[in-house]
Amino acid sequence: MADEEVKEAKKKGIGGLLMSIIVPAIVAVGATIATIMLLGSNLTQPKQQTATQPAPTEIKAVVIQSGTYTTFMLKGGKEVAVIESLTLTVASDACRAAIGERRDMIMDGLMLIFLSKERSELNTAAGIELLKKQIRAMVNEVTGFTGERERLGVIGVYLYIKAISSVE
Repeated sequence: MADEEVKEAKKKGIGGLLMSIIVPAIVAVGATIATIMLLGSNLTQPKQQTATQPAPTEIKAVVIQSGTYTTFMLKGGKEVAVIESLTLTVASDACRAAIGERRDMIMDGLMLIFLSKERSELNTAAGIELLKKQIRAMVNEVTGFTGERERLGVIGVYLYIKAISSVE
């Protein structure tokens, strides 16, 4: 009987040793697979969300046609800015139509903006960026795309200043 108990103890020892290695290995592999599947599902969710949201449309609205060289007087009346082109990117057809209908009001607003500028303000990148923001705000106000509707109005301003010249 003692020999049988020793053999059973040796079998349990070897079996217990195998169980203590195999069971944690199986658990580790299962946890790794679950983690990979969880991370993989997180990576695909943003792609699905962006696919369901429609991208805003960008429509081109030309205010000053390229090559027309429109001049605007600057502050003090002794200098002018020569604008070769002014193009707006809008987010809706309604805004583009409103720009076409109110072109005279927009040109008047541009004149007022340029009359408040000095040559030194238009010679820097920061000054030109400020000018673009002011043009965007003015056009959105003239066309009525303010408040909640602003996202359907002007979203980009592209301006090409050909020269700034003295007038005497």
